[in-house]
Amino acid sequence: MGVQSYEGKEHRYVDYPVMDVLQMMGRACRPLEDERSRCVLMTQQTRKDFYKRFLSDGLPIESHLPTHLLHDYFLAEVAVKTIENKQEAMVILLRLPPFCLLLSLCLRTF
Repeated sequence: MGVQSYEGKEHRYVDYPVMDVLQMMGRACRPLEDERSRCVLMTQQTRKDFYKRFLSDGLPIESHLPTHLLHDYFLAEVAVKTIENKQEAMVILLRLPPFCLLLSLCLRTF
């Protein structure tokens, strides 16, 4: 069935996650031995446009930093010496979403 696998419990075919498809495509090449590689992706016609668009455009990567882990994040950055003074801490803090900045200001007052 192409980029689907059979789910025995539900008795149906389910799509592989996109990240799994990318990993399989990445393993089509042996970097030290092959100059070129080829990956053949067999899918239904209805999914063809999705994979063509995905391979040419990609998907946006979204990330977030949970506010309850803000102190752990800062301590890790201090430990690896990414943050060595108050000015560098403020630069990183200003890159965070506004609610994180507000939370850190509220925590400082307590």
